[in-house]
Amino acid sequence: MTARRHDLVRQRRTAGFSQEGLARLLQVDRTTIARWERGDTDPQPAVRARLAEALDLPIDRLDALFSAEPTNLALDSTDSGGTVAFGDTDGGDLVNRRAFAINTALAGLGIATPLRDWITSPQVPQHLGMEHMHQVSETILAFRRADAAVGGDSLCDVAIAMHRRLTRWEREASYSRQVGEALQDCLGDLEVQTGWLALDAERRQESRHYLHEAFVRARLRDDPRLEVRALQQLSMLVRDANPSEALRFADAAQRIAAPWATPRLKTLLHLRSTLAHAKAGDASGFGRELVKAKTQFDRGTALVDPPYLQFVNTLEMTGIEGAGHLALNRPDRASSLFAEGLVDPDPLFRRNLVLTRVDVADALYQQGDYVEAGRVANDVVPAVASIESRRTRKRLATLRADLGRTAPQVPAARDFIEAYDAAKVA
Repeated sequence: MTARRHDLVRQRRTAGFSQEGLARLLQVDRTTIARWERGDTDPQPAVRARLAEALDLPIDRLDALFSAEPTNLALDSTDSGGTVAFGDTDGGDLVNRRAFAINTALAGLGIATPLRDWITSPQVPQHLGMEHMHQVSETILAFRRADAAVGGDSLCDVAIAMHRRLTRWEREASYSRQVGEALQDCLGDLEVQTGWLALDAERRQESRHYLHEAFVRARLRDDPRLEVRALQQLSMLVRDANPSEALRFADAAQRIAAPWATPRLKTLLHLRSTLAHAKAGDASGFGRELVKAKTQFDRGTALVDPPYLQFVNTLEMTGIEGAGHLALNRPDRASSLFAEGLVDPDPLFRRNLVLTRVDVADALYQQGDYVEAGRVANDVVPAVASIESRRTRKRLATLRADLGRTAPQVPAARDFIEAYDAAKVA
């Protein structure tokens, strides 16, 4: 039996990588990293050089990690799936390699240098002022814009690093009571945002962790607005696996928000209940909550609506309604609703637009129109390949498996399979 290479595991985590994150960087499978760390295999010379660079180690020190006797470190045998694990205890210090990777990701997402620098800086400000809080708020807004455009995969890693940085500020810096309150607001906002990014990246364990952190923070601070945000996001997180639990979260959010929620927030909360009812097979509950959501949506926006509600638009409305009909085995109605949402969409929400196009193909498949489903799916392959949303890619992968069964008889389905495989979307 081989011995686990704990020093190699520790070095990987120190560099800020999970097994999956390191595998993505090296362009190998995650199981390859796992075999190295179990001591089953060693990397080939060409890969070893790239591994040394990723871990910020001289090649001789890396060689020593592979040849050394194992240590007795009590490390978990599994990883959470992201580049930065939420269980790290180093308080947010970023080695040069990790800082470079995060800066590169931020730059690629169009987030300006001043907002990047504070995330990757190893220094903790001696005294925090409101200008620091403004910087944090601007970064979270930049995250939200980038997520709407391209998805949460890379952003999730950066948000986790940012949360670790803020936690260090909270612990080590001095600040006034006013700044301390603003810092708590930023931490709660970031925790909900990170929970969402992790969900879009299909990193559900991490998503639940950060949403739970936000929920506890809301309870400790008696902050019902943050509590409602966490609850509605938890409802979305558990909806597919446990619709009954999703309904409990959504109902609790509606109850807490009832005295002060704006029409747009009420729309979102009713939509959470709408789809949870559909997933549970409750057509009556689905219809009831959908009517309430549409009534609130028709009342328009309010000046006090928080920025995170901007995605609650026509595309979101028709998308949720269509997904509900699909869950209730009404693919014909779902197909027309998805198509309706694609008429004059808001270009700022490109990720949701791409996801809706995948949903159109899925609804057509479930209608039995394999030719049109294959054509629509084929058309959307480049768009899915260009965004960073594992949730969207997973949806298209499921469709690829479904249409694969029809490919021998349906040329359009076969064309989609070939395009999907060539694009390496998965």
